[in-house]
Amino acid sequence: MYHRFKDARVKIGEDDDGYKIKVYFKYYLEYLLHNKDDSPLYLFESSIENNKYLKDLIPEYEVPKYFKEDLFSLVI
Repeated sequence: MYHRFKDARVKIGEDDDGYKIKVYFKYYLEYLLHNKDDSPLYLFESSIENNKYLKDLIPEYEVPKYFKEDLFSLVI
């Protein structure tokens, strides 16, 4: 996965003026391996299906076992 997507840019937040903060996926993966932040950075790639570099990640994604239950169905 690293070699296929390392040069794709991903959104990790917004600055104080509302502009997207983007980094290369390779730097985000490196951050994940070494981070010890109390409040870690997350990906906010809301339209991944429109990203020509990252849309191939969609079939590879699997919901983590701790989040497989649809808790929104309990709100109705």
